[in-house]
Amino acid sequence: MNINHKLLLLLVVLCQSCTQSIVINTTVPEPLVEKIENFNLAVIYEDNIQNYQYENINSKSSACCEIDFSDSQLNLFRKILQSFFPGLIELPNNNSEMLSNVDLYMEPQLDAFEFLSPEESRNDKYAVWLKYKIDIYDNKKTLLSNWYITGYGEQNTGSFGVSESLTKAIDLALRDTGVNLAIKIEDDFDKLVKLISTDL
Repeated sequence: MNINHKLLLLLVVLCQSCTQSIVINTTVPEPLVEKIENFNLAVIYEDNIQNYQYENINSKSSACCEIDFSDSQLNLFRKILQSFFPGLIELPNNNSEMLSNVDLYMEPQLDAFEFLSPEESRNDKYAVWLKYKIDIYDNKKTLLSNWYITGYGEQNTGSFGVSESLTKAIDLALRDTGVNLAIKIEDDFDKLVKLISTDL
């Protein structure tokens, strides 16, 4: 084996040892909220809600990893939205049909996912930020509003390993997103209903 082959093999081994696979399976508690009856909401989840995977190839730190969000984001939105809307309708993300029994369409998508490792932040914490953009349309598919929902989580490394610390930070960020989404619906939903009434 010549020197070039040895260097290539070493590079492959280093990259493989750097990459850690993390699967996120966050459970979000059901919020105690007042049901919104006699109002039909249809939700269309973008692909980065249903099938998001993150890959960071920064080989200079333990931030180098692959993160599979599995169904965590989808379950987050389902749990919160079904708590408010018992008759929630889910549509495929290629849907273009307007349904006569739908009052509002909601299209959530992941706008940003960022995290800092202890090496990058120069402390002993993993910090995670999530940002979601939610487009809301009336029953004629006219855009009514854009909601931006954020979530933040941090976890000290302490006695935890890299994977567990980062997983816990992401769990907290997702749960924080759920809380903020519930608050947004409680605060702003009546405004959307008024907008619909104005258009009629």
